[in-house]
Amino acid sequence: MENVNSCFEVLSDSTRMQILSILSEGKKLRAKDILEHLKISQPTLSHHMQLLVSEKIVSVKKIGRECFYNINETSILSMISTLQKLISVKQEKEEKIEKEEKDEKEKKDKKDKKKKKKDKKK
Repeated sequence: MENVNSCFEVLSDSTRMQILSILSEGKKLRAKDILEHLKISQPTLSHHMQLLVSEKIVSVKKIGRECFYNINETSILSMISTLQKLISVKQEKEEKIEKEEKDEKEKKDKKDKKKKKKDKKK
C-alpha cells in the first residue's frame, strides 16, 4: 500500500499526468519528443521523468545515448487493483449493514405480528 500511495502522490501533478497522456499513445518516446508537447524546460521534464521512473509508473530503455520512455502498464494496473479492493471492501460493509438492517426489520415485523395475534385473542 505504501508504494501505491507514493505512486498516487506522483500522479497528483498535472504535468506528470500530461506526460502520461502523451505516452498513452503507446509509442516509446524520447524526452525531446515528450518536450515538444509541453511548455516546460528540459530540466523540469527531467525532474518529472525521474519521479515517474522512480515509482515505476514509466519505464525507460536506454539505447545508445538515447532514453526511450513508455508507460509501465503493470504499475498502473496495480494502482487500479488497489482502488478496486477499496471499493469492494466498502461495498461488502454496506451490504453487511443492509443485511443486518433487513434482518432486524424482519425480526421486528415477526414480533409485531405475534403481538397483534395475542391482542386479538384477548
